[in-house]
Order: sequence, then structure tokens, then C-alpha cells
Amino acid sequence: MLHWITDSRAGFVALLMVAFIVAIGVYVLPALMAWSMDSPHRIPITLLDLLLGWTVLGWVAALIWAIMSGNGDSFDDDRPPRRQEPWM
Repeated sequence: MLHWITDSRAGFVALLMVAFIVAIGVYVLPALMAWSMDSPHRIPITLLDLLLGWTVLGWVAALIWAIMSGNGDSFDDDRPPRRQEPWM
């Protein structure tokens, strides 16, 4: 199978497409983390990631901001349970 990827044009294009999809996934990782962790700063983090993520410093800043703001500025604490109203 590696022979097909390295020696044919179609294999090279397939490998290039996979690499492009992985690169896009890594590029938007801080924004995805901010949205999945329900960060209150998810829109500014997304804008920072999309506009300055091509610089390594902008991407790292967006990643740290997404991690720190996702769960009340603490990474390892669990969210408090919701208060449930009595059913009666």
C-alpha cells in the first residue's frame, strides 16, 4: 500500500488531502475547545484563532485562553451540579 501512495499521483493527492485535513483540525483546535467547553470567551477566542492562529504565538495564546476559560478558570475542577427543583 505504501508503494501506491509514494509512486502514484493519486496516492500523493490522497496523502496531501489527509495532511490538509489534519492541519486544519490542528489550526482550529483552540476554537473547538472553547466551544466544546462552553467558554464565556468563545467568540473572541475563535476570532483570535482565525485571525492570528497562523502565527505560532497567536495559536498558543488562543489555546491557553481556551483551556483557562473553559471551566471557571480552573482546568481540573468539575462544574457544580445544577440545582434541581422538587418534582412536587
